[in-house]
Amino acid sequence: MESVVLCEKPSQARNVRAAVGGQYGKILAARGHLLRLALPEEVEPRWKTWSYEVLRPAGGYYPFVADCTGGKPEVLAAIRRALATADTVIIATDCDREGQAIGENIVRHCQFEGAVFRVMFAAEDPQTLREAFANQRPNAEYVPLYQAAFARAQADQIANLSMTRAATLALKPPALPGALGIGRVKTPTMGIVCRREAELAAFQPRDYFDLFLDVAAGGETLRLTWTAAAAARLYDEREAAALAQPLAGWEGPVAVKTARKAKAPPKPLDLPALQQHAARWGWTAQRTLATAQSLYEQHKLTTYPRAENRYLPEAESGNAGAMLEALLALPFLTAGYRSPTIRKGKAGVFSDAGLAGASHHAIVPNVNTRREWAAIYPTLPGDARQLFGAIARSYLAAIGPDWVYDRTEISARPHDRTFTAAGLVDVAPGWREAMGSEGPSDKAREKDGAGGDARLPAWKDGAIVRAVAAGTDKKTTKAPPRYTEGSLIKAMQEAWRFAANPDQAARLKAAKGIGTPATRDTIIEGLKRQQFFAVEKGKLKASELAMAVYALLQREAPAVLDPAATAEMEAALDGILAARNETGAVVSALAARAAAFNETLRSRRAGGPEKPLDVTVKATVKSGGAPSPAALAYAGKIARASGGEIPPEILADRNRLSQWIGQNKPDEPSAKQTAFARSLAERKRIAIEPAVLRSRAALSAWISTYLVSQCDVQTPQGD
Repeated sequence: MESVVLCEKPSQARNVRAAVGGQYGKILAARGHLLRLALPEEVEPRWKTWSYEVLRPAGGYYPFVADCTGGKPEVLAAIRRALATADTVIIATDCDREGQAIGENIVRHCQFEGAVFRVMFAAEDPQTLREAFANQRPNAEYVPLYQAAFARAQADQIANLSMTRAATLALKPPALPGALGIGRVKTPTMGIVCRREAELAAFQPRDYFDLFLDVAAGGETLRLTWTAAAAARLYDEREAAALAQPLAGWEGPVAVKTARKAKAPPKPLDLPALQQHAARWGWTAQRTLATAQSLYEQHKLTTYPRAENRYLPEAESGNAGAMLEALLALPFLTAGYRSPTIRKGKAGVFSDAGLAGASHHAIVPNVNTRREWAAIYPTLPGDARQLFGAIARSYLAAIGPDWVYDRTEISARPHDRTFTAAGLVDVAPGWREAMGSEGPSDKAREKDGAGGDARLPAWKDGAIVRAVAAGTDKKTTKAPPRYTEGSLIKAMQEAWRFAANPDQAARLKAAKGIGTPATRDTIIEGLKRQQFFAVEKGKLKASELAMAVYALLQREAPAVLDPAATAEMEAALDGILAARNETGAVVSALAARAAAFNETLRSRRAGGPEKPLDVTVKATVKSGGAPSPAALAYAGKIARASGGEIPPEILADRNRLSQWIGQNKPDEPSAKQTAFARSLAERKRIAIEPAVLRSRAALSAWISTYLVSQCDVQTPQGD
């Protein structure tokens, strides 16, 4: 008998092979998910016809079936053959929920009955991998991790598909192409951007006025200002001028207060923070994640990138000195400190309590490859070099001393209003020196409580000054900015801010928002691809199509647009990982939410008090030039077969014709799919019914059924 090591992808298998050779068994690589959830119609034939029914199978869960795309059947078959003669499996996939699901689903699908172990690693360098394999644990210890992934996949399949069908049947305007897709994370994310677009459409700039007072003493002059709170702004210029007039000629004392302040550095970056940082460079969230993945997987310079926690384990503090020495050897980093500052606990950087329930720690340079950093860094592609620089600076700052500065505030109080000016003087730059040009801006310094950088007179507390000028300072309210991909990810992460109920907001503040670090970039890319979002000067703008769909849902089913409501569901899913919630209960709650949504739409469609929707969605397909002769010929073939006609305006545009073909082409399998099915039928000695060969969906289901027979998913224990 033998042992088999399951990796998530070929590059990971190469890294494992280089680290441990064959001492733990034969190393095999999957290609991501080799299994998929069965389609509704593959489980229940009547579900091929769309309705308002909730698509939850009688047994509670969808089975996993083989994914027949991209050469995956051959990969799964090879793994199955290896498992047939093995007595031990070691799962060495990525160490998050998806990685656990990829490995464990294969083991369950193939009904492996031997011992199953798990190795967990935060980097893929040889030393880290060798230590991970030496400390492998029984896979049974990671049941909550698998259940969390299983529940998320089942809930999305049941809820998203059910709500999409109901919304399409009840709400889809005739001009909207395809289905009206509803997603547990996708739809509230679209809603966040649409809500901002509505705010911008309604925004009217308005002038308001602050007051200033120029005071002098000892040959020096200083401008003091009074700024009203937002709720009490002065919008009437005459009223503001009347308040400023009595200030002329005022004479009195100023209060001078100087306080020495020390500010600790920000914590190291996790993926959302890294994506927000890279958005300053105009990067998309997807570009940032792909580059971070290459630094981890290919170059082995950083730790696991799909993290959503900014703490480090307390044991890692022992590596800080070696990390500091290696970082300062890099040409682009400078700092005046030569020993690390270790801050432990939740207020610091190294905190086991802060990592409780988390799968991964913050993204930092990989300590085990530190002797190679200086040689590898110059060879990196431009994106990788830039992103590694940000990660390196973040860690270097996190172990730096406090930034120390003196903040001085001068104030006067004529006529019961306090006028102030403030400035600061750096005493010790501390960790800020490590950040270089990527450190906090002056605005960030003010937000941090450091005040502005005004030059202040050397007046003593109680000095007498006199007013030499007074007046109003005209300002204009500013519209809220459109989201960048970075700020949208922050909004998704901080979904508690959208909660109208303070108790709900407080409850959700400790949660992780909507989506996961591994999926948020995909959600945003999908919304762009579906033309819900356009990108203008690096900002996300909701399209007319998105605003029309938003208006429909806001009127008919506002709950699906609510980020706070979705965050409640995300918190319930996260509770499975922490062993607070049970898989069945969480999936049932999400199915019930879908049922309520569907019933609302079904009732309205069945003749409720609402009038039928009369919404026109403008076409959002951009002009693509003249279609190719092949496209015109294929479209003509489809039209003749269906007895229909193609409007002239569609025939004149490549993109619109492509969309028309996608909506009207018959459900016929490709030649490649048919050939594969016939080959499989010969090997299995099974006949394919003629009706199956005429339907792409039916043939896909047939292939999934017979590709690996007698291998169905097992429901997680205890559900």
